[in-house]
Amino acid sequence: MFRGSRLAASFLLFLTGLVATATALFIVPPGVGRGMAWWLVPAAIFGAVLHFAALVGLARGRDWGRNLAVFIAELGGGIAFLGGIALVVGARPFGPDSATGLGLVAWTVAMYALLGIAAGRVPVVARLTPIERRRAVFGPSFAGIA
Repeated sequence: MFRGSRLAASFLLFLTGLVATATALFIVPPGVGRGMAWWLVPAAIFGAVLHFAALVGLARGRDWGRNLAVFIAELGGGIAFLGGIALVVGARPFGPDSATGLGLVAWTVAMYALLGIAAGRVPVVARLTPIERRRAVFGPSFAGIA
């Protein structure tokens, strides 16, 4: 059973993974067309798959899953900040009303910030040997050390 930060990080990875998948499949291909930026489509799909790979690693309690989730949060937040800078500079991807784009960028920054906080707080227990785990839970006297 998941508890605390691991549950929150898993839920946020699932949400952001769904959004990244929808973006990679339905937004990026028509946006790049047949131009020179064709490589953005496989990169976006790879990024969407990484969300679910981190979810599996986090669910199984692996250290690499936690590290991948934090990396995804950093990368997603950076891309969201880049979108915010593009909106401030004058890009209008949603037409003349830039409030929609600003709201989307703010939501994305908030989701990835929460994901980074939650994934960063997941305890790393996999590094401990069995004797160290017993010492951490029951104290040094249980492990045979007086």
